Amino acid sequence: MVSMVTLRIKVTPRASSNVVVGWLDEHREELSLKVTAPAEGGKANDAVIKLLAQDLSIPKSAIQIQRGTTSRHKLISLEVPPEVLAVWLDSLCHSSAPIKSANDG
Repeated sequence: MVSMVTLRIKVTPRASSNVVVGWLDEHREELSLKVTAPAEGGKANDAVIKLLAQDLSIPKSAIQIQRGTTSRHKLISLEVPPEVLAVWLDSLCHSSAPIKSANDG
């Protein structure tokens, strides 16, 4: 069983590594991600999808950018098992440093 979840994210392209940084504020309304890809031709969007798919161990096809394909601020939807999402969100809530890095390999 999977759940459909919507998240707001802020993407920083051309970063030194691909990483889910964490929540931008204490209200946990927007998640910060950094990707090494440039914001050209959808490359950063593809990197965001790849990073989240690796972090959550879900297929890339389970992630869609609903709004913001040309913006740093995006609304994404995820189809993810509830138990996987719970663990991932818990790790975000208890971490002040980047929680995980996905290599480009």
